[in-house]
Amino acid sequence: MKSGLCVSILRFFIFILLSASLINCWSNPFYKPPVECLGKINNTLCPKEDSLGFFWSGILAGFLYAENAVTISNLVNYSIVQSGFLVGKALTPSVYVSLDDAPGTLVSVDGISSWRYQLPAPAVTGSFWKLGTKHKISVKAVDAFGNAFGEKIVNVIKGNNRDTNGDGFADVILSVSPSNSVVGYGVVFLSHGDTGMPSSTPDSILTDGQAGGTYFGDRISAGDFNGDGYADMLIGSQAYPAFGTIGAAYIFHSAGQNGIRSQNLQSGGSYNTMIQGQNGGERLGSMVLGGDVNNDGYDDAILTSPWISVGYIFYSQGSSGVPSKNLGAGALADIKHLGAADNFGQTSSVGDINADGYMDLVVGAPTFNSNQGRIYIYISNAGVLPQTPQYLVSPNAQCPPGGGCSYGGSMIQLADFNGDSCADLATTAQGYNTNRGLVFVYHSNCGSANPFSNLPNTTLFGPALSTCNAGNNCSFGASMSAGDTNGDGFADLIVGAYQSSANFGNVYLFQSAGTSGIANTDLGSGGSAVAVLGGESAGLNFGIFSVLQDVNGDGLSDILVSAPDPIATGASQAGKGKVHFFKNTPSVGPGNQNLSVGGRATATLTYSNGLSFGNSIALDQIDFFESNVSFLFR
Repeated sequence: MKSGLCVSILRFFIFILLSASLINCWSNPFYKPPVECLGKINNTLCPKEDSLGFFWSGILAGFLYAENAVTISNLVNYSIVQSGFLVGKALTPSVYVSLDDAPGTLVSVDGISSWRYQLPAPAVTGSFWKLGTKHKISVKAVDAFGNAFGEKIVNVIKGNNRDTNGDGFADVILSVSPSNSVVGYGVVFLSHGDTGMPSSTPDSILTDGQAGGTYFGDRISAGDFNGDGYADMLIGSQAYPAFGTIGAAYIFHSAGQNGIRSQNLQSGGSYNTMIQGQNGGERLGSMVLGGDVNNDGYDDAILTSPWISVGYIFYSQGSSGVPSKNLGAGALADIKHLGAADNFGQTSSVGDINADGYMDLVVGAPTFNSNQGRIYIYISNAGVLPQTPQYLVSPNAQCPPGGGCSYGGSMIQLADFNGDSCADLATTAQGYNTNRGLVFVYHSNCGSANPFSNLPNTTLFGPALSTCNAGNNCSFGASMSAGDTNGDGFADLIVGAYQSSANFGNVYLFQSAGTSGIANTDLGSGGSAVAVLGGESAGLNFGIFSVLQDVNGDGLSDILVSAPDPIATGASQAGKGKVHFFKNTPSVGPGNQNLSVGGRATATLTYSNGLSFGNSIALDQIDFFESNVSFLFR
C-alpha cells in the first residue's frame, strides 16, 4: 500500500513539472493524439516534429514505467480463455488493447491501477470468438502525453466461459447431490486473482428447495447463453417433479459483476429458463451441456436422456437466452436426435473436429451391441447438424461385442492434443477387463467424412486389477478432463479411477508430447503418469469427478477432484464430501500428492448442506451418468 502511494505521488509530481514545461507543445497532457497514433499507424494526424515533448515524455516513460508499465493478470501465452474479460494492472492513466492486430481500444485505468476490457461478446460487442480458435492479444501502456509503450503480447485459445462475475478468473461451479429426501444445490465458488484460490465458502447457492427427490443439481454445466460475456449456469433435475421421471433443466443467468444470484425456487427465487421433459421415464436433465451449436456466438442448451436414448438441442435466442419450453405441452426442441436403445446421450461433447469454424457434436452410447459401446459423430454443415451421424465403434481387440466395455459411457472429451487446431477425441471404456478400464485418444484428420480412424492413436490402460477395490474394480476412466497443465499449447489429460489403490482412488495426469500427442501407457505393466493424486481414505470416491481448469489465471490448468463420500447414509451424510484443488506447476503439474500419507491439496472446498458435495463439476460436458435406479432413488 505504501509503495503504491509513493509511486502515485511521484507520478503526480513529475506530471505537474512536465505539464508546466510543455504547455504549447504537442506532448501537452491536455491534448491527446488520436487513437490511430497509439497503434503506430502512419498518417498526418500523428505529429513527429515535437522533439522536446518526446524527449521529456521519453524520460517519464523510462523513469516510471520501464518493464512494468502494464501487466495482464488473468492470461499468459497459450492460456485457455475461460472468461469474457481481460484484466490487468498499469502505472499509466490508460492502456491500449488490440485483438488479432486490428485497431484497438483505449481503456481507462481506475484509481487502484487496475483495468478491465471486455473480450468479444455478441450481445455487447457484436462479435465473438469461436471455441478452440487461437487469438493474439496486445496491450500497451499509454501515458498522460498519449505515448504508447511497454507492449505485452499473449497468444491464447478460446475456451468455455466459466467466469460468472467478470473478474477475469474462471469460477468453480459444482453441485451437491440430492437424494429422495434431501434438497439439491448448485453452488459457485468465485476464483480470486489476488490469492490464486477459490473462495472457502460458496458465493452463490441455487436450489429448487424441494426435499422430494427432484435431483436438482444432479448434473450441472455452464455457458454464456445470453452473450453478455458472463458465464451462466445450466442445472439438471432429472427426477422432476418430485419423485417423478419426466425431468427438467434450468438456466440461471449471471447478474453481471454481481455474479449469479442465490435463488431458492420455493421461496420466491426465479430462473431465466426452464425446460420440462415430455413423458414419464424420460428423465430430461440426466446430462446437460452448454455449447454454441449453430455458430451465432450464443451458447445453446444440449440436453440428453440416456434412459430413452434421445437428445435435444435448444438454441439461444440471443440476448434473452434460451426460451423456456414444456415438451409435455407440445413445445418442440430446435433439434431432436434419437439413438437406438443404446443409452444414447450418456455423455457428449462439442468441438471443431474439422477446423471449419463450426461446432461439431459427439455423443456416447455405451450399451450398443451388448455393452460394447459406440460414439455418434455429428459434423456440422455450416452450423446445421445432420440427422444421420457417423459412428465410431471401439477396437475389437480391447472391447469386443458383449465384452461389457461400455465404450463412450463415462466420458467423452474433444480437445487438440497434437496442436493441429482440429479437435481430437478422447473417450473412456470404464468396463474394460472387469472394470479395470482404459482410455482411447483419436487424432482428427481434419476431414468431414470419417475424421477419426478406427484405430486409436493413444491407448491408456488402467492399473492392475490386483491393486484395486476387491481386486477386480479400478473404474479407470470414470472421469476425464482435458486442459493445458504445462503451458506448451497442447492439451493434456487427467483420468480418474475412484476405486484404484484399494478403493482410496486416484487421478492420473498424462501430458501431451507435442505433435505426437499423448504416449501409450499401461499403468498395470510398468507404465507411469506424469503425476498421481491419491485419496485420503478408502471408499470416499476420490476421482469420480475430476476437472482441469485454470483457477488462478497463470495459464496452467489446475486440477479439481471431488470425493463425494457416499459411505454414510441419511441425515448423518449431510455435509459430507469434499472437492480438492491442486495447483499446477509448469513441469510436473501438482506433483504426486497422496492425501492418505502426507500429500497435500492446495485447498479443499466443503459445504454444510445436502449430500455428496462435489457430485458434479461443470466442465465442457457432464462427467458421469448413473443409470442404476436404486442409486437414483436411494
